[in-house]
Amino acid sequence: MLKKISLFLAVILICLIPVSVYGAGCSAVSAIVIDADTGEILYEKNAYEERSMASTTKIMTSLIACESGKLDDVVTATDEMVNVIGTSLGLRAGDKITLHDLVVGMLLVSGNDAANAAAIYLGGNMEGFASMMNEKAKSIGMKNSFFVTPSGLDEGNHHSTAYDMALLAADALQNSIFSQICKERRMEVTINGTKHPVYNHNKLLSFMDDCIGIKTGFTEKAGRCLVSAVERNGVKMICVTLNDGDDWNDHMSLYSACEKKYQKKEIKDNIQVNIVGGIKNTVTASYSGEIRVLNPQNATVECYCFPFVYAPVKKGDEIGKVIVKYKEKEVFSAVITAEEDVDYYAKQE
Repeated sequence: MLKKISLFLAVILICLIPVSVYGAGCSAVSAIVIDADTGEILYEKNAYEERSMASTTKIMTSLIACESGKLDDVVTATDEMVNVIGTSLGLRAGDKITLHDLVVGMLLVSGNDAANAAAIYLGGNMEGFASMMNEKAKSIGMKNSFFVTPSGLDEGNHHSTAYDMALLAADALQNSIFSQICKERRMEVTINGTKHPVYNHNKLLSFMDDCIGIKTGFTEKAGRCLVSAVERNGVKMICVTLNDGDDWNDHMSLYSACEKKYQKKEIKDNIQVNIVGGIKNTVTASYSGEIRVLNPQNATVECYCFPFVYAPVKKGDEIGKVIVKYKEKEVFSAVITAEEDVDYYAKQE
């Protein structure tokens, strides 16, 4: 049986100067950048202020659809579904389209008709789907949000915050179907058996190779809204800006500034493992690697080794495994290997 050895990772930080990202200059009324995996906040500006969030609402609508288990279902469009203002996938009453392709229509071209069609199909009506959205929001921890429309068109008390939308984005990215669709620049949807190309409105996908989505939005009340994510040098960051006239540039500059807050730390050590039947009582083993987190002093190293191994042991043999955790998330793992040959003990006759 493997035995577990836990210890706090020792880190010496010399002359560590916190990186201020406020100098990056963000023109948004509300904004936030978080680590997608740990939820740590890298930057915030009026992040808890309740505001309209326009079509970034479709992150919630799409996520519920992706989690429904009904993506292969064929939806028949009705007048209520397609009678919309604003951006549209171009559906007409009687058109047949899968729920999956409605998600594509929401995330790439921000189709309000696609959002309504998915909502009415899954919730029975707008009110029923709004209840589903608010229940999902509660489960995520979005404490300052209230959903009324599936498309993000302003109605009633429809609102959220930059922080809540970041929580939603982080949850949505854990869904493999959602995360794959939202980062595509071009896809096809099939309507009545005919394929149609659709193109993503998110220009960050062209501006940054490491961008992985997520959703644009605009209404006169909300202004320009943008929820995006990047996966850079082993870390995943999410940026949300609400009412931002320069959102493309703001997101790029905020990511560049926030990236500097991450610290690299080399992970390496030698350990001694008991050996049975060998010319020595122990064998030297080692592991090595590197992590990149905000506060490496809070990382923990867990070594899993057999209580003993039998001789002979060859250099490079696997002795165990090391796991490094940060904020309860595994950020690094590697095998522990023997550093030397240890032959078996031959009894002299």
